[in-house]
Amino acid sequence: MVETRRLTELAGSAAARLQLPEGNLVVGLSGGADSAALAWLCLEQRRRTRVLHVNHGLPHSNRMESAARSIAKALAIDVEVVGVELSEGASPEGRARNARYAVFEAVEAEALLTAHTLDDDAETVLLNLIRGAGPRGLSGIPYHRPPSIYRPALDLRRAETRELAQLAGLEFVDDPMNEDLNLTRNWIRQFIVPQLESVNTKLAESLHRTSRLLRLELGHLEESASLYRPTVATGTAKAPRAVLLTIPSAIAGRVLMEMLEHVLGRAAVTEPRIARMWSVLRGDSVSQELGRGAVVEMKGPMLVVRTQGHPGLESPAALIPGVHRVGGLEFDVRSSTEACRVLPLSNWAAVFPRDTDLVARPDGVVTANGQEAWVPGEKRLPVAWYQSGDVGYLSVVAREGTGWTSSR
Repeated sequence: MVETRRLTELAGSAAARLQLPEGNLVVGLSGGADSAALAWLCLEQRRRTRVLHVNHGLPHSNRMESAARSIAKALAIDVEVVGVELSEGASPEGRARNARYAVFEAVEAEALLTAHTLDDDAETVLLNLIRGAGPRGLSGIPYHRPPSIYRPALDLRRAETRELAQLAGLEFVDDPMNEDLNLTRNWIRQFIVPQLESVNTKLAESLHRTSRLLRLELGHLEESASLYRPTVATGTAKAPRAVLLTIPSAIAGRVLMEMLEHVLGRAAVTEPRIARMWSVLRGDSVSQELGRGAVVEMKGPMLVVRTQGHPGLESPAALIPGVHRVGGLEFDVRSSTEACRVLPLSNWAAVFPRDTDLVARPDGVVTANGQEAWVPGEKRLPVAWYQSGDVGYLSVVAREGTGWTSSR
């Protein structure tokens, strides 16, 4: 009786904060507590709901699929299971996420729901803060990922969804990957968050509130910047210098980011690159290289970001101990015969076994024994390439090269 009363109370409280989109719903059901509770809540709201499970082909994936099927059976709803083959690469977690979202994005006629909670949002803000992210990274997890992915449970605590799943009798399973302390997010969750909660017992709520406020600010900036959109074509983006210098710098900065994102991709939008664009815009230099085969320059009255005609003429470089420069990047490589006790938190650092054959390509990609393993500043090398306790390692720190100012 007590459990029934608690379930009713908790369900009512959660439903009041749940932000379900219109239309038929598909819950991305991992087999864990959060997505199980979300599916249950959708049904409690009398919404037409089915569930979708992605089997990633990892060692624990069959166990998670079995839990997802069991939850769907308990809820008496249809379950679709999609098996995927992960692409080549170093990070099982990253490759699994990419494959999962590729499946999610293929859902068109319905709204696809993921079960990210307030705690997930707070951890994302903290993780991005440690990595030195800007306002976009500190704005956390967005409610809507176009075109049809939604996160309706961002105002619910993880403890609530877990209790809901337990009280509803759903046989969920905890994903073993969430216990891997070699993954930075798990390390933050298990060690950093508890320490900070000793200072602020409402840490998660505070970080979530910060992300929500930043999203509102960013929305205003992006709306204002949309009035000054650059002219774009394949490999090129341009905007009038006079306009960029007369509008507020915060809005002009958004335009510069859009130009850079169009030419090099969102992950390439970094503070050093934007600073080079400002340098050319203000007339401190005529042109500067941005790395990844792109350049920013003045063409008459227009600021132009474009890909260079022959970005691949530079030769790859073997990353042996020492300092190397290739593809607009500098690599500081150090070798140690000791066991590595500190793993990198930044996308600009990586650790490899000491006998790894490392090569930096002109396009900014580092290969390990012939496999693409790391894009400095964009995709951080997962620790799967170096297991804790192994002896002998290569520590590599990358930075964007200086001295790119053209004399033209």
